Amino acid sequence: MKIVALLLGHATAYLFSGFGGVLLNESCQSVVFKGSKGVYLDAFRQAKAAFALEIDNVCFVEEIFDGLNELTAPDILFYPKHDVSSARKCLLPGLPPPQVYSGSPIASDIVNFINRHAHTFRQVDGSNLAIAKSVKTLEENLYTVDKDDAKCKVIDANEMTLEMFKDHVLRNEPLIIQNAATKSMLSPSWSTKRLLERIGSNEVHVKVSPDGNFEGCEPLEWWQSSDSVQIPDFVLQNLESPDLVLVRPASTNMPFAEFIKHLISTIESNTSYYLEYLSLTTYVPELLQDIPSYSWADFLQLHVQNLWFGDGKSVGKLHFDAFENIMVMVDGAKEFVLYDPSDNSRFYEGHIREAKYDLHRDHFYRENLMESTSMVNSPIDINSPDLARYPLFKQAKSMNCLINEGDALYLPAYWWHEVRSYPAKGDHRNVAVNFWYTPVYDKSFPCKTCKLQFNVDYLNLLNEVNEKDEL
Repeated sequence: MKIVALLLGHATAYLFSGFGGVLLNESCQSVVFKGSKGVYLDAFRQAKAAFALEIDNVCFVEEIFDGLNELTAPDILFYPKHDVSSARKCLLPGLPPPQVYSGSPIASDIVNFINRHAHTFRQVDGSNLAIAKSVKTLEENLYTVDKDDAKCKVIDANEMTLEMFKDHVLRNEPLIIQNAATKSMLSPSWSTKRLLERIGSNEVHVKVSPDGNFEGCEPLEWWQSSDSVQIPDFVLQNLESPDLVLVRPASTNMPFAEFIKHLISTIESNTSYYLEYLSLTTYVPELLQDIPSYSWADFLQLHVQNLWFGDGKSVGKLHFDAFENIMVMVDGAKEFVLYDPSDNSRFYEGHIREAKYDLHRDHFYRENLMESTSMVNSPIDINSPDLARYPLFKQAKSMNCLINEGDALYLPAYWWHEVRSYPAKGDHRNVAVNFWYTPVYDKSFPCKTCKLQFNVDYLNLLNEVNEKDEL
């Protein structure tokens, strides 16, 4: 098969990477056409014309072959930016995986495909959708913490309305919602005794930590196989804090009743047993009938509902989740220390090598260095930060939010948080349920400088206007 034409649109570049003979601009979002002349190429070029004013943002590349049926669907591929400042989920050399267009040879459909992945709002005639101005205004006015040790706003669930909560979500601001648990969750039916009767035989996935810390960092040299497990230099160069490891707890499956026995037997020790983000649907569907359904949050797209059940000794170290979160406290309390994601260089976001505890006969072993990295954790210990090594953390301002029995916390996606659990009065347990939703504001990660961008899956939340934005 012969290549008869090769065209690069907007090919001003600083860094390049190869694409089967084609060079892609690493500092540009690239849309690549690979195929023959015909209706698909015509539609692709019409779509390309719609982005004439995005010359520094979206690049177009054509790799045209002869000898193919012009009706044969080509490859139309979208590649994100992948220069040194961009998010990179894989540390191996080469291009990031592309998004693939699978539609018809219709220019407007290709424009919509590009808009979705490039975070643009073009119409096929090159004008901007009216919604673009609203999106820009939202993104430029997201909530940030302006003083240290700020407190969460508080509202009663009985006073919450759809418009009030939507307003809060669009501002991207945490919120405590009181009286958010159902009567069933706060009734004897959720006591440990009744839960043993209801779900005691259910198999559950249990995490175990020797000191109550979950997903914290420690020196690589503490791990027995640190000298024998070698990683390539090009991976090592892109690790955040390469002398540290992000430590995952030991994990195992057991019946819920056995988990409770372990939890009770280790109350006086440092060891902590924890059901951490345990899917209700997968493991304990019997409890789904008891959890709340919030009409004022119906616009959020539900991802999963989880049970959290521990001894009240756990600390979830500094990290972020790529989901909107509503966490409802059933018993005990959780204290959240929050940081907004407006500048993630303060938290040294990046790839951190992972390790996992092994647990044998109640003894923990540091032997399992993993061939993977964490992308959502910080190397910083907020209680004792190494400011000589991580000086930008000085700029971070915290928000403290304490939720007690019956309270819920709305935590926007990508907010950094450390969570300390406290046991219930008279009962050494800490129980919560949370709801994770598709993020309203999304971002590429790990990336210290990438900003939150409005998720086009939620465009229906914004009020459409009739007039187009001026270009």
